[in-house]
Amino acid sequence: MNELTEVRDFILARRQATLAVCANDEPFTAMTSYVAEPGVAGLLIHLSDLAPHKRMLLANPKCSLLIAEADDGRAEVMSLARVMLQGMAAKIEKASDDYAQSKARFLARLPSSEIMFGLPDFDLFRIRLTGGRFIGGFRRAFAFTADQLAQMTDL
Repeated sequence: MNELTEVRDFILARRQATLAVCANDEPFTAMTSYVAEPGVAGLLIHLSDLAPHKRMLLANPKCSLLIAEADDGRAEVMSLARVMLQGMAAKIEKASDDYAQSKARFLARLPSSEIMFGLPDFDLFRIRLTGGRFIGGFRRAFAFTADQLAQMTDL
């Protein structure tokens, strides 16, 4: 299996990530659901005004996400696979065609989120990925660039 195919499949098989943002030079993390766009060109997240990480992203769009294999109780926890993604977040305007298409994509993957789309304080964000690092266990790690991520749309 191609390394990029493995990364794409890993991201597509999951729906939860740890989102890392920064405000006032202080790191902050939060759990978020996500939906990958076709070929993992970007990730969609849906955030409430009640979430401090939404305000932080609006002030500083640089972010990263950690998507990890579930802990299965194995002896060495560091052998669990994970991918760290870096990117830039941007709010998708609700009046745009892009919003309607992105909302439909989000709900197709996470239909239980529909109630939150009816709440006025929630906004949809797109994280444009700029690179990352995949760790598939011991001695199986590699970094990838935004250009390599773009290639995943063709895999």
